Amino acid sequence: MSSYQAQNAKDSAAQTAEHTKNVGAEKAGQAQDHAEGMGQAAKDKANEASNFASEKANQAGQATSDTAQAAKDKAVEGKDKTGNVLQQTGDKVMETLTNAKDAVMGNNK
Repeated sequence: MSSYQAQNAKDSAAQTAEHTKNVGAEKAGQAQDHAEGMGQAAKDKANEASNFASEKANQAGQATSDTAQAAKDKAVEGKDKTGNVLQQTGDKVMETLTNAKDAVMGNNK
């Protein structure tokens, strides 16, 4: 092999090595870009899931608060009704006792 052929082979090998290096760097860059895109997509999905969970927790908290308020309102309403019934019962007992006393004492009106 002549020195000219050896130099050509050496140059060709250098060009092939440089080309391979450039293709490798390009592919590595593409892979890195793809990985970064996948990482960002995962972050976006995590944020979306977190926001969804927060919204559902807020809705559940509001529903619980609404239910508690409705129960409180019903309890107050029941207390008021019970108070009225007891007042009416007390009035009726007093009236009955007064009528019985008047009947015994002979104080019919």
